[in-house]
Amino acid sequence: MKLFTSAIKLVLLFIICQGCSLLAPEVEDISDLDSEINKILKEDKIPSLAGCIIKGDSIVWQNCYGYADYENRIEANNETIYELASVSKLVIVTALMQLKEQGLIDLHTDINDYLPFQIRNPHCPELKITIHHLLTHTSGLAWPTDEDNVPGFYQYYPMDSAPLLSEWLPEYLLPNGKHYVPTVWEKAIPGKREQYSNIGAALLGYLVEVVSGIDFNTYCKQNIFKPLEMPNTSYSYSDLDMNKVAKIYSDNYTLIGYYRQLHFPAHSLKSSINDFSHFIIAYMNGGLYKNSRILEENTILEILTIRNPASGTCLIWDLDLGNWYGHSGGEPGISTRTEFQRDDKIGLLIFSNKRNKVVYPGKRIHACLRREAEKHR
Repeated sequence: MKLFTSAIKLVLLFIICQGCSLLAPEVEDISDLDSEINKILKEDKIPSLAGCIIKGDSIVWQNCYGYADYENRIEANNETIYELASVSKLVIVTALMQLKEQGLIDLHTDINDYLPFQIRNPHCPELKITIHHLLTHTSGLAWPTDEDNVPGFYQYYPMDSAPLLSEWLPEYLLPNGKHYVPTVWEKAIPGKREQYSNIGAALLGYLVEVVSGIDFNTYCKQNIFKPLEMPNTSYSYSDLDMNKVAKIYSDNYTLIGYYRQLHFPAHSLKSSINDFSHFIIAYMNGGLYKNSRILEENTILEILTIRNPASGTCLIWDLDLGNWYGHSGGEPGISTRTEFQRDDKIGLLIFSNKRNKVVYPGKRIHACLRREAEKHR
């Protein structure tokens, strides 16, 4: 879940930290990082966690803790595949910017020029909505939250069984749709108000499908995961070795079944620490991993250009204190953090199979790994 603080506070913090290369929250000296992390996992009843630190084009530290399968005491390892929740959104912007490089989309064109149905915010139907609005969470689409009473939006479908994007999006977004409720739209002019939106991110995934002519997961496999040598990465369970996929848990090690929600491009990516490090390496190196280029360097710079100094929002990515670009993810049974420090080319990944806060910036495990990252400047 994305947390927003006041604009004034964030602007002041950015000014204070201007010029910082790495910023780790204050923590006590840790003589034994592994012991400290294991202690936190035990206290918070977290089944497992995988973490790594990347420098330049390689992993310089990594470790896995606890059990990918708690009941059967199967330990997590470097190839354990975790659900990534909202970290998945980083793949959406990558796919769209590939299409932009090919001249197939324009970020500032009305999305209705690409879609097979026409979308407008009912509160300002004369104004266009663009891909840029969606990528900066300023389209006018709501989160939505449970309080918005959008019927079935957060329903859990077993495995890969959620409806296709083309089937459910019109029913939720269009006033004549059978699942439409007015609260799916904010009373906001496109481009004027930032509101983090899962349904907006799903619409971006659908735009990839419409423009490319293939389903979103297949597009990503062919154009992102394959060139980046990410064989254990997919939006679909059916593509993966399920013996490698970490089981997911709620409180007290209660098992949750594997699931997908309607807005799957925004939350359903599955990957290992080893695989996803390749994605981060590509971003740190201007779109290049080994000899494979997924984006041009100028495109990476465009993605990482800050669009809202108050919140740190770029194109999907967030800019945090100390010049760290990243994104967090959280769903039932899932907590993740992905980030990299642009100046020193240091990346950090933390994946866990229980929803918890300790992996997020300013929290205990994140602070431990930031401190470890300091050693690799």
